[in-house]
Amino acid sequence: MLLKSNRELKQKDFKNEKELQTYFEANLEKILGLKFIESEVTVGNFRLDTLAFDEESNSFMIIEYKNIKNHSLVDQGYTYLKLLLERKADFTLKYSHFLGKTVDIKDIDWSQSRIIFVSPVFTSYQLNAADFKNIPIDLIKVARYDEDIVEIVKIPKSSNVRVEEIDIANDNEVNKEIVVYTEDEHLNKLSENLKSVYYELKDRVLKLDDIDIDVKKCYIAFKGAKNIIDVECKQKKIIVFINMKFGTLVDPLNITNNLFNVGHHGNGDYCVELTSIDQIDSIMPLIRQSLENNKK
Repeated sequence: MLLKSNRELKQKDFKNEKELQTYFEANLEKILGLKFIESEVTVGNFRLDTLAFDEESNSFMIIEYKNIKNHSLVDQGYTYLKLLLERKADFTLKYSHFLGKTVDIKDIDWSQSRIIFVSPVFTSYQLNAADFKNIPIDLIKVARYDEDIVEIVKIPKSSNVRVEEIDIANDNEVNKEIVVYTEDEHLNKLSENLKSVYYELKDRVLKLDDIDIDVKKCYIAFKGAKNIIDVECKQKKIIVFINMKFGTLVDPLNITNNLFNVGHHGNGDYCVELTSIDQIDSIMPLIRQSLENNKK
């Protein structure tokens, strides 16, 4: 239920898949932080609803819209990912046309490619089928209400079962090339003491606002509208990248390292290295500044 001025807003669904697609494509960067490349993409014998690109992970995203209950999301998702991997040159050419410059196949991180299904409703079958911790398929539930208010929710994955532990796509070439990184895989690099530091930092950051966690290849991102901080796990330290442009962060304790013009994995021009829980108090005011810039 959504309320506005103590009045319940009535749900006003998208008329069909095309209307839903048009809305998402027009607002794709604002909603998902993705660059819209092309609509109704024909590759081989398939037509994909939306082709997008994630500049953060340097990878393609294929978005499909469903306005009816459909039981084949996982099969369809793997079919499209297989197509993406088999026709890399076609997709790279489309991205080159979008950028207006030549992009090499090797410039793309194909391992972080994903399929995103957008729908006003998912069946319990669909939710369970896409719930494996490392399946490269994301579900986004969308609802429209009076006054053109749209609620968008990414369905979190809750299962600890990995997709290779079941029959689905066991011999699928997709699973050999596409990797879904998990929080645990990053934390396995840390000592038990540093894991405690991470969990304390995570707990305190998530209490600040409506913040999502998005696990990338090199770091764990804490996101509002954009990344607030990115956390990179090292064997002897945790590096916290603060997503603020050089010269915009107020750091009275002078605890940040300046990354301006320095190559690094995370977003922003500042970072702090953590080795103990005691340091978290000092970094929280810096994270709050980034939150104000990047909140939803």
